[in-house]
Amino acid sequence: MPKSDKVRIFSLLILMAALPAYAQSVVTGTCLVIDGDTVNVINGDDTTKVRLRGIAAPEMNQFGGKEATAFLEKFAEGKPVRCVLDESKTKKFEIGTCYVRGQDIAAAVVKAGWARDCARLSGGRYRSLEGPQAKKLFYPDYCK
Repeated sequence: MPKSDKVRIFSLLILMAALPAYAQSVVTGTCLVIDGDTVNVINGDDTTKVRLRGIAAPEMNQFGGKEATAFLEKFAEGKPVRCVLDESKTKKFEIGTCYVRGQDIAAAVVKAGWARDCARLSGGRYRSLEGPQAKKLFYPDYCK
């Protein structure tokens, strides 16, 4: 076997070994809003708590927290939701990108002015959607 074929095969094996690190799973169900950046996905008896990847909405006791939650409730509460989980987790929930009617929920909250792009986690995915209102919200250290 020529050396170039061996190199290609070896490279392919390395790539295949790395694939599980990028594994994703999908959960679907009905959306139940917890706060401005967290939802429960209810599917029968199963509930998956999902933190929206790449954004930071204020907590309920912070400026904009109640408004962020109210916006997300109006946007997604009780509607069919599809979340692509990136297999990372915190103690309390999965991390993922969720969609209602094909629209990215996190993008909608940022665009409405009730959450900030969390650049460290999003790679700047939502930065262009931030308006002046969002810039008034608390920006947590873990996003910097």
